[in-house]
Amino acid sequence: MRSEIRTIYLDETDSTNNYAKSIAPYEKDDLLVIAKKQTAGRGRTGRKFFSPEGGVYMSLLLHPRLDPQRCEMITVMAAVATARALETVFRVKPFIKWVNDIYIDEKKVCGILTEGVFDPSGSKFRYAVLGVGVNLSFPKGGFPEDIKDTAGSVCESVSAEQKKRFIDRLLFEFYDIYENGREYMREYKARSNVLGKKIEYIKDGKTLVGTATDITDDGALTVKDEHGISYLRSGEVKICIDSIIKKGDFQ
Repeated sequence: MRSEIRTIYLDETDSTNNYAKSIAPYEKDDLLVIAKKQTAGRGRTGRKFFSPEGGVYMSLLLHPRLDPQRCEMITVMAAVATARALETVFRVKPFIKWVNDIYIDEKKVCGILTEGVFDPSGSKFRYAVLGVGVNLSFPKGGFPEDIKDTAGSVCESVSAEQKKRFIDRLLFEFYDIYENGREYMREYKARSNVLGKKIEYIKDGKTLVGTATDITDDGALTVKDEHGISYLRSGEVKICIDSIIKKGDFQ
């Protein structure tokens, strides 16, 4: 981990990603934003992300040298790093739902959102913001009705020391992959909770059902259905059980 990374601590913000993007034009170095709670946390496709006190809500401002088309790989790196940190600090067994969610005991405990801003030519990043939201402890009053069947927490309660250890470990694992080029795709696939399963997905505006068979080295989900092989590079998938979609949507 970069020991010199500057960190901004907030009691509350609408979204740590929004905050990081608001100050990004004035920052040349990587920077970390951490909030105790978010009032308007966001997931992929604009979904709300429930962000009460007791979780970890953080955004990393990055200045990557990656090809802009590989922005999703930052999300993949972060998913592996987050899973490793959870396993190390809390002794749990996390799984990754393609492309950006972490599950424990079939409940979502973490969402990851990467947003890239490019130069006018679109040929390189100006910066990228990596947001990670983790439900470390069970929220007071429980989860809202619309996600209570799908959302979970890592543990019932968490100490300040555990939270710090988790953040430090996540940063260490992420930068070890991101800066040092450590191999991570094999582990990303090994932790997948969709490979080998029947899934529902949307392609060309149509809802289809197929089997998730592989994840390519550039992060695309390989799906086999009655029409052949498809490669999904974005979007949402839902896991089917006996051809019945699990109740509810994902947080």
